[in-house]
Amino acid sequence: MTIQQIIDWFGSNPRFILNYFIFIFIIALLGLLFVKPHNFKGLVKYFYSAIIYAVSVPAILSAVLTMYNIFFLKYNLLNLDVLSYFVPIIGCILSLVVVNKTVPMRLIPGFKNLSGLFILILLTFFVTYILQKMFFGVIFIGSFSTLLLLFLGVLVIMAWAWNRIFK
Repeated sequence: MTIQQIIDWFGSNPRFILNYFIFIFIIALLGLLFVKPHNFKGLVKYFYSAIIYAVSVPAILSAVLTMYNIFFLKYNLLNLDVLSYFVPIIGCILSLVVVNKTVPMRLIPGFKNLSGLFILILLTFFVTYILQKMFFGVIFIGSFSTLLLLFLGVLVIMAWAWNRIFK
């Protein structure tokens, strides 16, 4: 079974994706009613962390697959399956907005790691895309110091994202 077959299966069975994100969104809404910043302790913290990871990981995967299809494969945006590619992103945004209304994101364990991972994935995608579009030849238009500064800038951003993941 290929990844495309899995994506097609989710597209042909929309109830799994919709039920998953609706369930998590309802749990986040219930948390908005019952959880306040003063009782945000212990097990509730880790429950919210699980909610954030449950919506963010599929959304990050969906965002990467969407960008890959658009930028690398030159796939038409209008031909992408809405349920497989866009519902995880929309569900993540809605759930994170509701969770942020309940408690600040900085209080949730592991959120800095997740944002660092997302930055690292985006930066890696950007570098890969630039490398794919560049022409590598004998002649480099620009000085060596410009190339070195560009490399160091990317390296500093990647180190910063890596520190956010593992701090």
